Amino acid sequence: MDMYSTACKEALSAKQKARELQRWKMEEQQRLEEARLAEEAALALAEKEKAKSRAAMEAAEAAQRIAELEAQKRINAEMKALKEAEERNKVLNTLAQSDVRYRKYTIEEIEAATDFFSESRKIGEGGYGPVYKCYLEHTPVAVKVLRPDAAQGRSQFQQELCEQPNLHRHRLKSLAAYVIQTWFFS
Repeated sequence: MDMYSTACKEALSAKQKARELQRWKMEEQQRLEEARLAEEAALALAEKEKAKSRAAMEAAEAAQRIAELEAQKRINAEMKALKEAEERNKVLNTLAQSDVRYRKYTIEEIEAATDFFSESRKIGEGGYGPVYKCYLEHTPVAVKVLRPDAAQGRSQFQQELCEQPNLHRHRLKSLAAYVIQTWFFS
């Protein structure tokens, strides 16, 4: 009976060890599952952060491109303004060097005389833009307007002004005045 009792004790002890091993195995599997889930979460978070970083880099590159385009637009506008100022100064210098004295009018005076470039004052359309009839200082005059998009351009308009004293057109007396001011038709 002693053997039987020992065998029972050993069987009971083996059964208990088997349960402990089973419990330990289950705990180990649970720890492994938790570690796997934690690893997946960390990888997902890393991927999300990587996507955020990529989006931030793309946004920064886009902002840089926009800033470069804006800077180029500003440079182009400054160059255009400088070129217009040079052309205006060239016309002024040409007119100033001429031996004929001209009266200089402001755009406001011309607008008032032409009723703000009213269609009723329009007498024609030239290669440079419209021509208006009006009175300046009680003298009938024609006002030529150079459109910014004129096909013949500013240089030809300037050349005509320079050659004007030599022109002998029908019903054209002389250049009496000028306005040098940037102005755009609507």
